[in-house]
Parts: sequence; C-alpha cells; structure tokens
Amino acid sequence: MADPQIEKLLIVQYRDVSLLKIKQDLARIPIERGMVASEIASEEANIEAARQALISKELQRKEIDVDVQVKEGALLRFRTQQVEVKKNDEYQALTHQIEQTEADIATLEEREIELMLDIDTAKQEFEADKAVILVRIEVQRQEIALLTEREGNLNASVAAASEEVAESRVGIDVDYLEQYDRVKKMVKRAPYLAPIEAQKCGGCHLRVSNEISRGAQNAGEPHFCDQCARMVYA
Repeated sequence: MADPQIEKLLIVQYRDVSLLKIKQDLARIPIERGMVASEIASEEANIEAARQALISKELQRKEIDVDVQVKEGALLRFRTQQVEVKKNDEYQALTHQIEQTEADIATLEEREIELMLDIDTAKQEFEADKAVILVRIEVQRQEIALLTEREGNLNASVAAASEEVAESRVGIDVDYLEQYDRVKKMVKRAPYLAPIEAQKCGGCHLRVSNEISRGAQNAGEPHFCDQCARMVYA
C-alpha cells in the first residue's frame, strides 16, 4: 500500500469504528435501564397487589363482624319481644326468628373464623414473598446504579474518542477526506475503506473490475469498489 493518504485514512477509520462502538454501547444504556426499571415496577406492583388482596380480606372480615353485631342486636330485640307477647302464634313466630337469627350468626362466625385463618396464612405468605421480592428489587437497583456509572464512563470515552478522531483527520488531503466521509454516509457498516484481495473488495467481498484493481495500486487519488462504492486500496 503505497498511498500515504490511505494509511492515514485507515487510522481515521479505526478510530471512527471505535467511536461508533462506544456510541452504540452508550445508546443501549437507557434501553437496558428502562428494562430493569420496568422489572422493578412489576415487582412493586406484585407487592401492592398482594397487599390489596390482604386488605380486601380484612374488609370482608370487618363486614362479617358488623353483620354479626347487627344480627346479635336483632336477636336481643326478638328475645325481648318474646317475653312481652301474649299470643302463642306471635310467640312461635318470634321463636322461629330467634332460631333463624342464631343460625345466621353461627354461619357468619364460622365464615369469620375461616377468613381469619385465611388472613393469617396470607399474611405469612405475603411477608415471605415480599422479602424475596425486595431482595430482587435491591439487586435490580444496584444494576441500575452500575448502568448509570457505566453511562458516565462511556460519555467520557465518547469525548476522548471524538478528540482522537479529530486529531487523526489532521493533515489528510481534503479530497480523500471528503470521499471517505461520503462513503461512510452511504454504506451501512464498516469498513468504509477496504483492501482489494484476489481482485475482491474486502468490504462487500465481490469482484472488482480490472480497471479498479489496477487503479487502486496507484497513489494520488481515491478509488472505489464498483459494486459497493467503498473506497478501496491495494
């Protein structure tokens, strides 16, 4: 490779590719951090859902307790009325109401006991699950902290790598630089400057014409692959 401009451009390309890699890593940080934050939000939502389920059970128990109190108040009235009535049919009707109310109270109390046992079990499971989830959340928060730290380091690396790219461009022929920049905008990925080996472009790996193959051996002007338009050298 006799062309000194190509040698300088290869340094520019190396530093451009390095800078691009750093920027790609940097661009992934917010995505990765967002994914972890979403996981934390999901974990916290699971805790809250379990807490609300417990609250719902507690409310059900309180509602049953209120119903029992209402029934007990009614039972007291029926018994008071039963003492005061004179007619047998009224007495029997009150007896039936008393028996029905006592049965209702017994059913409610059984349900309340079942619910209390269910609440105790649910509380134990909630606390155990919550402890495990909180450990996971702490690990995820540490991961976010590491990502943020890495983001800062990558930002510093971008600044340093950008300076290196700028320094490597100093002293290169303007025409070569303009053509290199044009190719870099056109092609989807590096290399932007590729060697010709066995009459094939090192970028697209397709055969180049004899004219391009011969021309690339001469210094003084840039040459391009007639397949992918990359700048080529021999």
